[in-house]
Amino acid sequence: MRGATSLLVVAMVLWSVGAHAAPPASDPDWPCRQRLVPELTAATFWSGPKLPAEGDWHADKRVASEAASLADRDLPIDDGIARFGHFADTLKPAERTALLPELFLGIVAETNHQRGEIISRIKDLARRQRGLGDVVAKVTAELRELPANPVGDDAKRHDEIIQRRDFVIRSFEETERTMRYACEVPVELEARLGSYAGAIKARL
Repeated sequence: MRGATSLLVVAMVLWSVGAHAAPPASDPDWPCRQRLVPELTAATFWSGPKLPAEGDWHADKRVASEAASLADRDLPIDDGIARFGHFADTLKPAERTALLPELFLGIVAETNHQRGEIISRIKDLARRQRGLGDVVAKVTAELRELPANPVGDDAKRHDEIIQRRDFVIRSFEETERTMRYACEVPVELEARLGSYAGAIKARL
């Protein structure tokens, strides 16, 4: 029974590697279901007044500091919206018109920085996953070369290969779980931008 289970796990590992070898994006290192968008643009989420030039948000230290804080993905979005509300309340009406669009640009820029690091990490995981899949295939081929009922040195080699293969499969499965979680992070960041865009527009 254990042997059948091991073969099933190996088959799933090799199938997963094959599935990741042809992702929907043009980048062979991108394993996620959603299409790879290397960088987000503010205009994708913004429906308010015309946005200023991309670099203007750095000019006001209050805006730059607030953008960095609000974009931090460790900050729950509800807390971020509340924090933004407190910041907006400190501004005069004319300042809101001038500074809040710049704030959104800053949030987008800071989010892109975080998102770029996450995308790089996901690609690293995908490359690691392919490498582990190749090792599983190689070790499985070694196992098939042994006699069906090994004895003596062949039996020792059989046990060594099984241990090595089980270790690699555990590593593969752990990487798979990490990659599934990581693939959700860019989507979550995009959703945060949509929430901030709506909250900022409502204050203009």
